[in-house]
Amino acid sequence: MKKFILLCIVVGLFTGQASASLYEMDIATARQLRDVSWSDTSLYGANILKYVGFRPGDSTVTPDYGIGVYGATHPMYYNVGFVGDLTDNTGSSLGGPDGFASVLIGAAGTPALATINSLSGTLTTFTMPISNDNDDFWEYKLYVQTATNTYETAWIPLSSGSQLTLSVGAGVPFSSITDIGFGIQLNVASQGATSDDFHTSVVPVPAAVLLGVLGLGVAGLKLRKHA
Repeated sequence: MKKFILLCIVVGLFTGQASASLYEMDIATARQLRDVSWSDTSLYGANILKYVGFRPGDSTVTPDYGIGVYGATHPMYYNVGFVGDLTDNTGSSLGGPDGFASVLIGAAGTPALATINSLSGTLTTFTMPISNDNDDFWEYKLYVQTATNTYETAWIPLSSGSQLTLSVGAGVPFSSITDIGFGIQLNVASQGATSDDFHTSVVPVPAAVLLGVLGLGVAGLKLRKHA
């Protein structure tokens, strides 16, 4: 049984990788986050990662729902977006809903891990800026798995249209990482529903691109710069 280690959560944004021991989720790795594990099985068979999209400025991929937006109503704040349905229908001793449903979206077995594992030294900090692009409250966590341990944050609430940076570390050997990713959780008590779609994006858009896409009016929103 893997030892689960609760690590600190850092709210804020690192502007780059200062050394081999600091690794921040990048676009290339985020594009490979296709290893999906659901905590519950949807009653309607809809527990599928329905979308992995990319913001304007990247012409190599045409997202299912159009570039930079989930459908017609949810703007995508960061570079790489994810949509899926979470339904709470299992977990209690009586076989009913337990108040939570979650999905882990990772990079197990991908070329991204080979690149990460080729770095020297140990991982003292891994950060991932994340955005809740949905109109509801969601909870998030970051995790790094090795052959012997899972290093992860607690579930952190994030309100609609909000962003934060999650961080884990504590001496994880680069050469032993087997999966890296993040989780999204439906908290039934907070959502007021047992089923909902999430809209989430990771890896901030460079400020110049974001200004071009959304217009100069966003300048007042205190845009974060990403090196």
